[in-house]
Amino acid sequence: MSVSVKTVWICLLPLLLTIGQTAAMENASICYVLDAILFIYGLVLTVLYCRMKLQQDRQVKQASGKKEAAEGVYEGLSHRTQDTYESINLKKSKA
Repeated sequence: MSVSVKTVWICLLPLLLTIGQTAAMENASICYVLDAILFIYGLVLTVLYCRMKLQQDRQVKQASGKKEAAEGVYEGLSHRTQDTYESINLKKSKA
């Protein structure tokens, strides 16, 4: 009776996977520590991102605030001396 190596691996593979899962279940405290590290890492990145966005918004407001104080939206525009619509004086001729 000859059993091939391939057949042995196919039979042992589920057993090896089950042993690995069992070992991981015993070290659950490691998972909690890694989860805590990942959570703190996510919080730090979120705080840094929000801080960066607030600084950019502040810089944009300062730059636009200085510009608006010196230059109004309507600066450079002037009033015309004539009305856009002039009345047409038509004289009725008596015929």
